[in-house]
Amino acid sequence: MSQIGVSYTPSGGSPVYSFLFKESLGAEVPRTYASTATFEFSASGSAVTSGPSQRQRYIWAISSPMENDQAIAFDQMFRKWDEDRAKGLAAAVGITDQTFGSTVDTSAVFSTPPTYSKFGPHHKLVSFGLTEV
Repeated sequence: MSQIGVSYTPSGGSPVYSFLFKESLGAEVPRTYASTATFEFSASGSAVTSGPSQRQRYIWAISSPMENDQAIAFDQMFRKWDEDRAKGLAAAVGITDQTFGSTVDTSAVFSTPPTYSKFGPHHKLVSFGLTEV
């Protein structure tokens, strides 16, 4: 099944937030790679790659409809995450991504805060970006 789970436990320990995104707008897979490695040709014509000495991290661009009450709870989770981040705490959300290939279980931070759009009388379209840490 193609889905992404996002969870967060704030510094106070509760409530534990957990959301499952099964629907996505658009045909694109929401997970891709951060472009941290580069490829170029040197003056002598040799191929040169550079970048960090680790694999490139994942980024997610998620846009999914949610029921209004779930969108409100998601916004509460974001605000708790943002409060913890602002206090200098190691705030990261948990991700379980089953959208493509092997399951990815990792941690991420919000790199694009959520936006909310009306999506019918009982739903909001929630869009946000995450970057693996």
